[in-house]
Amino acid sequence: MEYQALYRKYRPQTFEDVVGQSHVTSTLAREVAEGRVAHAYLFAGPRGTGKTTTARILAKALNCQNRHPDGSPCNECETCVAITDGSSLDVMELDAASHNSVEDIRDIRVSVTTVASQAGSKRVFILDEAHMLSKAAGNALLKTLEEPPEHVHFVLATTEPYKLLDTIRSRSQRFDFHPIPIEALAAHLGRIADLEGYKADPNALVAIARHAAGSARDSLSLLEQVAALGNRTVDIGSVRRALGLADSEAYSRLVDAVANHDATSALHLVAELASDGVDLRRFVAEGVAFFRGVFLAHYAPNLEEIADEPADVLDMWRKAAASLPAAEVLRAVDVLGEALIRLREGREERLMTELALIKLTRPEVTSDPDALAARIGRLEKRIEGLVAGGIPGPAPQPGGRPAPVERPAEEIPSAEPKPVVGAEREESRPAPAASEPEPAPQSKAGEPPLQFSQLQEIWPSLFGSLRDVLGARRWALFREVVPGGTEDSTIILHVPHEFHLVQLQEDPAVAKVVSTRASDLLGRPVSVRFAAPDGPGSTGGDDTDDEIDIAPEQLLEEPATEIDPTKLLEQELGAEVVEEDEID
Repeated sequence: MEYQALYRKYRPQTFEDVVGQSHVTSTLAREVAEGRVAHAYLFAGPRGTGKTTTARILAKALNCQNRHPDGSPCNECETCVAITDGSSLDVMELDAASHNSVEDIRDIRVSVTTVASQAGSKRVFILDEAHMLSKAAGNALLKTLEEPPEHVHFVLATTEPYKLLDTIRSRSQRFDFHPIPIEALAAHLGRIADLEGYKADPNALVAIARHAAGSARDSLSLLEQVAALGNRTVDIGSVRRALGLADSEAYSRLVDAVANHDATSALHLVAELASDGVDLRRFVAEGVAFFRGVFLAHYAPNLEEIADEPADVLDMWRKAAASLPAAEVLRAVDVLGEALIRLREGREERLMTELALIKLTRPEVTSDPDALAARIGRLEKRIEGLVAGGIPGPAPQPGGRPAPVERPAEEIPSAEPKPVVGAEREESRPAPAASEPEPAPQSKAGEPPLQFSQLQEIWPSLFGSLRDVLGARRWALFREVVPGGTEDSTIILHVPHEFHLVQLQEDPAVAKVVSTRASDLLGRPVSVRFAAPDGPGSTGGDDTDDEIDIAPEQLLEEPATEIDPTKLLEQELGAEVVEEDEID
């Protein structure tokens, strides 16, 4: 006998054999047993869930000569055998994708008027992919669908019921076929594997069922493929090789890399997956599904009730949720989703995957609001860790807002208004002694001098983080600054305009904040000096020249010196400012 595919060989032949659709099959069997069968049915649902199969079983039940009391066909009589073989003249199965014209519908209307092959038999028209009918063909079918002869029944099967005309849907009794649950589908695969003599690992069957996304036909095709690859042995390794899947450890490593913002580990993971033959597009798609589960674990304590996944997968989701804040999980879904769209457009798979993982592990490389939210989430988590470790945190106040964090007295800026310009400013801040300048930050013992390449590496993050801290006025002076060089533990920044250079040198608070941010990024204490691009780099402005009486992370918006707006406009625009006469 010629070989048959598993999904054809083990096609259900009774209502009880249909997997995962008992809400449909039990209703149809009861209607057949009680003689209350509708003239038209609409079967809607995903592919491979049993729509056409159920329609054939219904046709057999209507025409069976020895039907069981519960409405199921006997599958032994001449009529049942003919319908199973596809040779019955009373069951006409049409593909609407290729029979979607008005002429095809006219042929159906002619066939409807003919009598059945035997007295008392029913004629059943199964119209598959019914959503492919043209509008004219659908309208031509309406009258026949609404009032067919008593011996005629229609079954319309579709994966996209919303594309059908409303008038067709209103004339049909609709049944929705659901994706088959993973556990039920894995059990179905296990029974067929036993019948075929396959040596099947239960974990491998679960992996096949999960990948089939609730489709019995797809799962049987995958089972057949994996069994052929493994020489009639179905194990998890064969499933991954056949489908190009990554193992669960890969997603655990990805979570660790994102939590530790370790881009190197993420890139190593991509390299390993590529060398193992893993389909990177499928890895990204599975990553979206994985982080969706992690997000559910954040907000759904009853995870078992809303997710159709095995217990080990749910545990993995919960463990990942404990490592990543919700904002970062949502950002992972968005970033991987965008990468998947680009991959489907034909972009280079490895490059798109690497870029996506870099964005996940290093949010500072992007300036989108989601990346900023992820960075804020990490800071909040670090603060929670410090509080849990014994460092007192802000106590909640009425209304849900945290109390202000108390600082040592010497770190609290004075609340008294400070003079802005002139002699009053000099009186409010004593000048440091010229003979005893404050020493520059000292490097650790044995630490090499700061390299210019290190400054270039952190410059994008340093420059981008200062805009909101410096304020509008200081940022207008600082925004054209570029890295100029390094000298021991001192960063030299070149200022192209003389006016900007003078202002930055006379405002030591700017250098103080820049040095503080740079020290955090470099992991070592550094100082900052502003210089002209063509100068020797020692024109002053070192952050250690003047005593700063404010915390570096809280720059106040008082100007260091009076700025002439006319001069600033001339410097910025390269034009002369002319005052016009006042117009009445």
